[in-house]
Amino acid sequence: QYNTMNISQSQDDFSYSCQDPTSVEACAATCVGLEACQACSCAVIPLQVQGPWDVDALDVLFGLLPILLLIIVTIKPNPWATSFSLPFAAFCMFLVRTMYLAGDPLLASACVILGLLEALTPLSIIAGAMMLFETMEATYCLPYMMREMKILTNGHPIAECMLIFSFATMVEGASGFGTPVALGAPMLVSTGNPKLESVVLLLVFNTFATVWGAVGTPIWFGFGGLDQLTEEDYMDISSKAGVAISLGCLVLLPWVLTILLPWRLIRKNLLFIYLAILGTMGPMLGVSFVSYEFPSLLGGLVGISITAMLIRCKIGLKELTNGDLELLDHCDNPMDIGSVCERSVVDDHERSTAASVASRRRRRNPKTLSKGQSTVSDLTGPQYIYDTADYRYHNHTNDDKGMEDDDDDDVELGNDDDEVVGDSDNNKRELERKVTFSETDEIFSDSEAEFQAIGGGGGGGVNHNKSQQDTLEEALGPRKGWGQGFLREIVARTFPVWGVVVLLILTRIEQIGLKQILTDQEPNFEIHFGTFGVFRLSASVVFQLKNILMYPNLSWKYELIYLPFFLFSFISFLTFGLFRNKLKASPKQVVGVVTERLKNPAMALFGALVLVQLLIRGGTSSPAFVVGTILADWFQEGFVVISPLLGALGSFFSGSTTVSNLTFGDIQAIAAESIGVSTTAMLSLQAVGASAGNGICLNNIIAACTVVNLQVGEGKILARTARYVFALTTFATVIMLALYFRF
Repeated sequence: QYNTMNISQSQDDFSYSCQDPTSVEACAATCVGLEACQACSCAVIPLQVQGPWDVDALDVLFGLLPILLLIIVTIKPNPWATSFSLPFAAFCMFLVRTMYLAGDPLLASACVILGLLEALTPLSIIAGAMMLFETMEATYCLPYMMREMKILTNGHPIAECMLIFSFATMVEGASGFGTPVALGAPMLVSTGNPKLESVVLLLVFNTFATVWGAVGTPIWFGFGGLDQLTEEDYMDISSKAGVAISLGCLVLLPWVLTILLPWRLIRKNLLFIYLAILGTMGPMLGVSFVSYEFPSLLGGLVGISITAMLIRCKIGLKELTNGDLELLDHCDNPMDIGSVCERSVVDDHERSTAASVASRRRRRNPKTLSKGQSTVSDLTGPQYIYDTADYRYHNHTNDDKGMEDDDDDDVELGNDDDEVVGDSDNNKRELERKVTFSETDEIFSDSEAEFQAIGGGGGGGVNHNKSQQDTLEEALGPRKGWGQGFLREIVARTFPVWGVVVLLILTRIEQIGLKQILTDQEPNFEIHFGTFGVFRLSASVVFQLKNILMYPNLSWKYELIYLPFFLFSFISFLTFGLFRNKLKASPKQVVGVVTERLKNPAMALFGALVLVQLLIRGGTSSPAFVVGTILADWFQEGFVVISPLLGALGSFFSGSTTVSNLTFGDIQAIAAESIGVSTTAMLSLQAVGASAGNGICLNNIIAACTVVNLQVGEGKILARTARYVFALTTFATVIMLALYFRF
């Protein structure tokens, strides 16, 4: 039982008087200020640590019930939208805390407020990433970079995937916060890959780098509350986790690539894949023995250089053959690029191609539509498939000949019952949105004129033979040689990416000194909002709400200039200024697109972060602590097997390796001591499991889908990533048992 108190408000602060006469030694007669009172445990109302029936099995069941419900409604055949399921799960957790665990309702309410405020961080990062990529498309930087990547890799998808793997690893080491998925997934889509598979692949890629996160935060901060750990222990955790995750990557990554690529193509290029993995994971593993802050960052940087060199020298990378291209059913031309933006060169080319199809079919077989019908739903017969993953048309009958205007071609308009081939009606609506025509009695009679402005060709008709490469060259201009300003152009056009990376590194490495300046909470001014909390704003633009609903250290902060959102936005507006003479969309239009696409993810993330706070807050009375300690007591030595799964569970509901370590680190340490095994080995398993859990993290899934504009149920993605997460945690457990655990 904890001490209770009377609260009386003074002029400047709050004073607290202890009411329990037996606690004289533990509590001063009068505590001034919340921090002082917390030291003697006076600011906590009596809490019930277990359920009313004192049955461990029921405590575990009710503690996990909201998460189990969330998983069920997310992966069932007709899943709930996360914009509803996550707030529903949060509401269920509120009921569990107050009705079953008999927790303090004021603390539960404070957790709701804190969760709503904490959601602003991932939301703003998603918004910043979307703004960055929309800006890169509006200024033609993204199609330029994708064209240069295609030239470097010669359109080889294996080379592109391994480059982006190293890039995502580097970004994780510099930033964390889900930024690698928010940046890497749209880059993979922009190389011409399907959106769904690209998101799944980047989520799994991210599981191999987040052990160390942004400059070691999951280790030094995630386990910072364990007083028994020393600097040597942190290094030991880093090196053991590095061994497990590196070996796991070496074994599992070729299998992971089958998400996007056929095994036959992977098998032909295994030498290149393993060399690229070693180029990234080798330095990462080496650094993990001497530092727990920079393994991901340095591993990614070295990996990009080594992978680019391997591609340039064609070491282990086999040329694509016609047979290989037949296996890549998501693209007709490996040199084609994709897009995640609504106003893009790729979008223009697709609409131009659609107009060409419409024009040919109108001339071959005119057909009338009733007034008001203005879509092309009826022309999508068996010869043209609309790929729901990357919004591209694929001609499966004339791949080699192209779309030639041959009078012998018998191309007829589809029947009334023809339908768009896709995953859902949403894809059909997207196609109808993209390709619209005037409301006239004769189908498509004005379509040619409508599409002349977007590259439909000259001579009074649509150019049927224009390739995507022709469209890119018209928009970007011919590729320059080394003596024609190529170096200057590539530095300018890639500025959005290298500018963001440089700023992330400069602001994250503590030794540089910028981090302290950008996160400094002093000087500040305060506004007291009664019992709601104390609002602070510092000179470094750090927003804070201290002691929410009078709970000491239950506080929120938002470091505006330090967060990736500000860096993304800053680079975006610099890019607009740099290329202001040739814009495809204005800054106002970009902001409008970002705002519109954030509506549904906002509801989901608000629910997710409220659920997290309700689950982890409250110390030994929190549902997470209750469930974790009971499981540790049940399994004894067998707890080693579920240790990484507990870490993965923490990342699943919290969206953070750091938060998972904060939540379950204490439980893992207690379990290690009780069964007599190495504490650092157990915490390493926790870190690896938490890293793997980023692959099933709903926050990351929502962020990736939002940035690439993928309209698909999160449960579909969760079901595909779960097998890889489980495989990584299982493999890591086997490695740790073989090398580090001695019972």
